[in-house]
Amino acid sequence: MSFNGLGRTSARAGGMQGTVLAISGALLIAIVGAVFWGVIALLLHVQLSLISVLIGAGVGAVVARYRPGHMPTIIAGAVLAVSGCALGELAGIVFAYLNANIPIGVTFSHFNLILREFPHEVGGWGMLFWAIAACAAIWVPARRQRTGAASVPVQPSADDVQHADNS
Repeated sequence: MSFNGLGRTSARAGGMQGTVLAISGALLIAIVGAVFWGVIALLLHVQLSLISVLIGAGVGAVVARYRPGHMPTIIAGAVLAVSGCALGELAGIVFAYLNANIPIGVTFSHFNLILREFPHEVGGWGMLFWAIAACAAIWVPARRQRTGAASVPVQPSADDVQHADNS
């Protein structure tokens, strides 16, 4: 079965195709994780920074699947993981205002005030968990590379061969 040609794409795609798949998947994980974080904050009335570790590990798993060992893609995944954490924290704050019966128009018209207080709302523990998320997004693909999980022979892509010829 194929979804717009993705079914024919190998899990170990290299080159530009693998990078696009890895970054797209990491972005999707970050956004879904942020929405999940916001919904949990809305339902439980508490910010669960532990969700950031799940976002980081999920992003790392996607990067490890589609672009293992490619450090620029791994770093981009870590940045996306932290961005997903920030977005999740922000969604939790906005949902808290909405839960307090503050109209959405008022909330967004004063969004600059929310952003000004955002670092205080995140706090030291939140930043620590964001750092853990970034480490997880880097550690998961690095661990898979080290342990041989990526031992399936990977055929170099045309981009990789062309880059090697130009060096």
